[in-house]
Amino acid sequence: MFYRPEPDVDKAPYFAMRYFEVEPGGWTDLGRHAHDHGVIILRGKGKVLLGEKETEISFGDVVYVPPNELHQFKNTGDEPFGFICVIPNKDVLSKIKAEGSRR
Repeated sequence: MFYRPEPDVDKAPYFAMRYFEVEPGGWTDLGRHAHDHGVIILRGKGKVLLGEKETEISFGDVVYVPPNELHQFKNTGDEPFGFICVIPNKDVLSKIKAEGSRR
């Protein structure tokens, strides 16, 4: 998997964008985060696992991953599977983590 943070987007007041690219047959880590995020598919095709549901996705699809939802992206095609992930920036993530530790 290839991951590249976009250098200037961390200057946005509330969000950050990251580009991920997964090679054919590959997948991302199975993850769960305290924050939500949006994913925009730019290249290839694959599947997304959200909780226990797996859905086929391809160019132009948009995926919403709720907070604390188990998720994973898999490349099911024969070309690289690329997507942009939009997440809260570092300042917002710090606030989310601080709120979670107070609960």
